[in-house]
Amino acid sequence: MIKGDTPPTAAEAVARYEAIQPRLPKATFPEKSIHRAHLEELCDEIDCFVLDGFGVLNVGARTVPGAVERVAALQARGKQVRVLTNGASFPVTTTRAKYENWGMHFDAQEVVSSRDALARALAQYADAFWGFAALEESDLELLAPRSVLLGSDAMVYDQCDGFVLLGTGGWTVERQDMLKASLIRRPRPVLVGNPDLVAPHPGGLSREPGLYAHDIADSGLATPEFFGKPFDNAFAIVRETLEGIDPQRIAMVGDTLHTDILGGAQAGWRTVLVTDHGLMKGLDLEQAIVRSGIRPDFIVPTT
Repeated sequence: MIKGDTPPTAAEAVARYEAIQPRLPKATFPEKSIHRAHLEELCDEIDCFVLDGFGVLNVGARTVPGAVERVAALQARGKQVRVLTNGASFPVTTTRAKYENWGMHFDAQEVVSSRDALARALAQYADAFWGFAALEESDLELLAPRSVLLGSDAMVYDQCDGFVLLGTGGWTVERQDMLKASLIRRPRPVLVGNPDLVAPHPGGLSREPGLYAHDIADSGLATPEFFGKPFDNAFAIVRETLEGIDPQRIAMVGDTLHTDILGGAQAGWRTVLVTDHGLMKGLDLEQAIVRSGIRPDFIVPTT
């Protein structure tokens, strides 16, 4: 059960990831991790770097120190660079524009979000009326022509054919309770456009859709369907943009063991954990690795 609207601490978030791990994909991991200073030190071993957004390229609205220059340096060395983010609130065109404004240049196919995987699933429900946990600016009509932004009217919840947890910046415990009450009255599908439990910001962690989705799963009211890391539906879209690259020469780079590292490993790629800017900052890293059994191939303090 989610109590109050206070975000969890990093330690609480990691503990929650460990608790829901049985619902996540399985993968195999190396026996040891290799430590490097930054991503450029991996260029002899990696041909394609797939970068997470939050915790690798940015923390909230601020870029990670040196990330802009690092992306440019990798591209200048002829490396393939992709972004794979669980940020689903906005279309990928908006995400690309954000990176462009920060000085990171990516082509259309080089930025993929969990929203893209969700869109493919929603296309199979042409006539369904979806209730969204999302922001007003989320362009819901691009995902589902028949949709509504969920608010404080319980009657609207009961009219929906299913629910989508896309972005929870405006979501509250009261709205979560209304959604669960509606599911009690009539079970329906729950789709999740962002499996993350939390995301790093300069002032702390934000609550993300995965946190609320697993609360629903705990209640037994629905079995949410997840789109995005660590689930393969998002990695499959990235693979469509990569041809002729040995999977062991591809690296998923992220700040979270249970999304980025687990997801990259299940995709058959190498993995790189960034420790100084995201969820693991200040935590006992080795303890978290041992407890989860999720070990990255490489560990770097910064991008």
